[in-house]
Amino acid sequence: MDDENLPRPLIRCKPDWHAAEVVSPRHSDYYESARALGHLFRSITLDDPAEMEDAGPITNPISDPITCVLLDKVLPHLGDSAYIQRSPSEIRPIFRRYHDELRYICATHTLSNEPGTSLLEAEVVIGTILAKCSQKRWRKDRIYRMRLHASTLVKDVQNNLKENISELKTYPELLRGLDLSWKAWHFSILNRNDFGANSFGLIALGTIFECFDNLERPL
Repeated sequence: MDDENLPRPLIRCKPDWHAAEVVSPRHSDYYESARALGHLFRSITLDDPAEMEDAGPITNPISDPITCVLLDKVLPHLGDSAYIQRSPSEIRPIFRRYHDELRYICATHTLSNEPGTSLLEAEVVIGTILAKCSQKRWRKDRIYRMRLHASTLVKDVQNNLKENISELKTYPELLRGLDLSWKAWHFSILNRNDFGANSFGLIALGTIFECFDNLERPL
């Protein structure tokens, strides 16, 4: 088909809201949209992402509100071992592997080639990249690869915590999975200012809830 026979747009420029993912767009390529979407677009400004400030250490995990709620459900299964005051040593190797791999994900899936540039832990958790890019397809591919890498890491941590819980058949095996997941959650609370600890805690919560579901089913 001859390109010259294709209909041409009446206006060569695109509305300004269409430049949302473009770095330093040329003003000649976009016009100020008078529609509601244009007004909404111009009324929102996004600041550059920054790391959250330290929330301060927690010396007693029981003071955490989520821990308080879960404790009532964990106690009938784990008894006094549900009260954990120190950072569980058996969880540290699992967290260290997670920490190192998460660092690698944040460093390798950025949109910038500048040294020291890294994604935030929160970006990996929600599965997106906040930085703008002039090449939308390349940005989309980066996000896809980041999500794939992160999901593999999460599955690896889950398998370490719940020890293939989908195949567990006996009550003691289920308790072991709950015990490890509960200790991982406490570890994340006690070390919440360390990089990766908060997302590690989210993974632990997921395995805790999965353990509850399996414990409540007839074996």
